[in-house]
Amino acid sequence: MPYLGIRNSEEVIPPQVSDGSTVRCPTCDDKMYVKSSHYRSGSFVSRHFSHNPDNSTGSDGGGSDGGGGECPGESDIHHKMKAISYSRLEEEFPDANIELEGNVNGRFADVLLTFPEPRSPYGEGIAVEAQYMNKGKDIEGVTEHYFEHSYSVAWLEEDDFTTHDVDLSGILTLWPNALPDRREMAGYSDVIQSLWKETTPPVELEVPIPGEYWASFDKSGEWITIAERDVKVRGSIRIVKSPTDEITFGASKATRSGGESLQVQAQPGDPDHLREFAEEVESVAFGDARPAPEKCEPEWHDLATAWLTGTDNVVVWLSATLPSPTSDVVLQLGKKNKLTGSSDRISMKMRPYAVDSLHEIADLLERAFAVEHGTTVLK
Repeated sequence: MPYLGIRNSEEVIPPQVSDGSTVRCPTCDDKMYVKSSHYRSGSFVSRHFSHNPDNSTGSDGGGSDGGGGECPGESDIHHKMKAISYSRLEEEFPDANIELEGNVNGRFADVLLTFPEPRSPYGEGIAVEAQYMNKGKDIEGVTEHYFEHSYSVAWLEEDDFTTHDVDLSGILTLWPNALPDRREMAGYSDVIQSLWKETTPPVELEVPIPGEYWASFDKSGEWITIAERDVKVRGSIRIVKSPTDEITFGASKATRSGGESLQVQAQPGDPDHLREFAEEVESVAFGDARPAPEKCEPEWHDLATAWLTGTDNVVVWLSATLPSPTSDVVLQLGKKNKLTGSSDRISMKMRPYAVDSLHEIADLLERAFAVEHGTTVLK
């Protein structure tokens, strides 16, 4: 399904082309027309290009959404992500203004939606950042910029997109994520500030706290997260203490159904395994040692594997693979029970900053074991 066309020698995506206009296919140079957003069998289909059914090269008889017959058209991933996001926002918020490369006080969002008037819980609007090639963007700083100017923000990755739709459930809304600090009065009206001012001296009274209250803070018998580091947007590796006081290493990611996670028992030798794995991944996955596409297996080419210590009955591994020779790197944590033959695993795409996260988790895991053995104190 094409999302990129050529008009007057310039690249355009469907939201930039009005109904009835035609563009040229960058692949076969045939004419393409715009097909408006619609629903098919209950599923949303975003606005896209389709090859002209009257053209002999790419005729599809006008009956399919993709068009183009033998020509699939060109769908540059980032262009496609922006086009689908634009169409979905247009469908969800028909009264709002939507623009590509919208400006929010000097920062340009891939897609920017602005409401006629501020709307709860989004504020002035929604800024969409489609994460594809720009993997070094300061997510925290950019999010703070949008919040400061009363915009919610949606960080979208390829995982959030289907063929012609996008999941917008992960929008970081202005409310409640950017609430002002109630402990300070700056920014509130004079009326609110006057109501908050103390008019009488405070009264101090000692009240004994029941022992049951303090007991409610007891975390024994619970899974307690010791440390967590991101490997992608909404995907992380972490150290967790189990209800039986075992230190575990795990991975988790957000999904449309809520999320997936996997924890494996960690051992004192695992920090070294994680460091070696991080160094190898930095080189073969994100560095000069990454194999050329023609030297990779067509599917699931292994780049690096770390065999963690595991237990007598459980084999544990961490791997970095390429689903296809030119795809993003996928991180996989897995374990297999040698007695039953059953296995569990979790997979997610990883960004270059995952290398630093692996090093940090290795250091923290080593310190956690040191604390357990009484040789040092976590700082």
